[in-house]
Amino acid sequence: MRRGILYWTVVLATFCFVLVGCGQNAAPGNDSGGSADASTNAGYESSLFDTGYVHQVDVQISEEDWADLLANPTEKTKYHVDVAIDGEEVKDASFSTKGNSSLYFVAAEGDSSRYSFRVNFGKYVEGQTYRGLDVLSLNNCFSDPAYMKDYLSYEVFRQVGVPAPLMSYAWVTINGEDQGLYAAVEDEKESFLTRTYNGEGVIYKPESKDVDLSLDRIADIQENGLSMEEESCGSDLVYRDDNPESYPDIFENAETKAGEQDAQDVIAALKSLSEGTNLDSCLDTDGVIRFFAAHNFLLNYDSYTGTLAHNVVLYENKGKLSYLPWDYNLAFGGFVPIVGEGVLSDATDILNRGIDSPLIGVAEDDRPMWAWVVRDDAYLQEYHEVLDALVAGYFESGAADQRIRETSEMLLPYVEKDPTAFCSVDEFKTGCEALRQFCELRAESVRKQLDGGLSPVAEDQESRDKVDASDFNLMDLGVAISKAA
Repeated sequence: MRRGILYWTVVLATFCFVLVGCGQNAAPGNDSGGSADASTNAGYESSLFDTGYVHQVDVQISEEDWADLLANPTEKTKYHVDVAIDGEEVKDASFSTKGNSSLYFVAAEGDSSRYSFRVNFGKYVEGQTYRGLDVLSLNNCFSDPAYMKDYLSYEVFRQVGVPAPLMSYAWVTINGEDQGLYAAVEDEKESFLTRTYNGEGVIYKPESKDVDLSLDRIADIQENGLSMEEESCGSDLVYRDDNPESYPDIFENAETKAGEQDAQDVIAALKSLSEGTNLDSCLDTDGVIRFFAAHNFLLNYDSYTGTLAHNVVLYENKGKLSYLPWDYNLAFGGFVPIVGEGVLSDATDILNRGIDSPLIGVAEDDRPMWAWVVRDDAYLQEYHEVLDALVAGYFESGAADQRIRETSEMLLPYVEKDPTAFCSVDEFKTGCEALRQFCELRAESVRKQLDGGLSPVAEDQESRDKVDASDFNLMDLGVAISKAA
C-alpha cells in the first residue's frame, strides 16, 4: 500500500517526540568523496557511482528466502543471492535488510516491502567484491520525499574537503519484479577506507543501545513514550577510564579491522579531548572543524549534536581522531526532539539555528568533540572561514540549486513509476522545491551570522534579525517536529 509523506511524517513525529553529479561534471570541490591527496580511483567509483544516470540493480533470491525476509524483516537475516549491477553479475553475495527507524517503522505497518537492504559481496566468497566495493547499501529514502537529503549532504561534506560515501541512484528489481528507486550508497568499510585513506586507520560507527528498536518497542513507544535510561557508553566521546570495556558504543561497532592497540589509542585521544589538552596530537583538528562546518549547516539532529550521539563515523589513525558523515536522511531539520524550554518550534527558529550553538538537548561538556571548537578563538575563526567558503562556493554560487534541479529531473521518471514509493509524484516535486528553498534560506541565515547581522548564538538572537521562514513548510521535506506540551 502506498503511503503519503504526511503519514510518514506523523510516524516520525511520534518517534521524535518520545525520544526527548547529476552529471559527470560535479559542482566545484573535491567530488571524489575522499581526501584529495589520499584517494585511489577504485573501479566502482567510475561505474556504479557515476551519478549521470540511474543504475540497474537486479537481485535474484530464492522464493523461499524472499518470503522469509518479507515475513521476518527485522531479523536482518543474511541470504545468499546473485546480484547484477548494470548487467554485471556477482554471484553468491549476502543480502539482508538494514537500518533502524527506516526498517522498523516500515515493518510495523506490515504492508510494504520497501526496506533498505545491504549487499555484502564477500560474505560468502572470500575477497569477492564488485569492482573493489565490498559492501553496498540500498537505502529506501525513508522520510525523504526529495530522495536527495543524503545525496546533497554528502556533497556538502565533499565541498569542505571531508571524505564522504559515494552515492548514486539505482532502480532495483527482485526476482524480476520492480522494487523501486533506491539510493545506492558506498558503505564505510574496508573499501571506503582503501579509497579515502589508502587502507590506513580504523573506522567505527559509535552507536548507543538507547536507539535499538524492535516491533514491541515501537508499539510501547507509540503508546507510552520512551524512557532513555541507559547511559551513553562511548558514543558521546566523553572519557571515562582506561578500560576498553567502558566504551562498548565504540569498540563493539568497529567497521574495519581493529586491535587492542587501536582501542588504547582511541582512549588516549578521548582523554586528551575531554581534558582539552594536546588537541593537535589527538585530533585531526582541521578535519573535525570542516566536518562541523558542513554538519551544522545541514542541521542534522539525529546525530552527535542532538540527544542521540550516533549516525557519525569515528575515524582513528595513529592516535588521531576525526569525524566522517553517515546517514543524513533526517538532516535539513528533520529530527528536532523535545528539549523542554528553548525547543525549536517553527521553521524560522530551525533555519536560523546559531552556527556557534548547534547542540540541542545536550550540554557542551557532554559533547567534547564540538566543545573544543567553540571554546577557542582561533579554532572558532577557522570554523567560520570554512563556513564562509562553503556558503559562497556552493550555495551563493548557485551550484547547490543546479544540483537539486538536475537531479530531480533525472529522478522524476523513476518516481513516476515507483511501485513502492513512500510519497506521491506531487510530493516528490514539492519536496525537491522545499529542499532548494531550505538551502537558500539556511545559506542566507548563515551568511548573516558570519557578517554580524545575526548572532551566531541562538540564545542571543533577536527575532527581528532572523531570516523570515514563516512561509516555509518543513513538512514538505518529510520533517517531524516535536513541540513541548
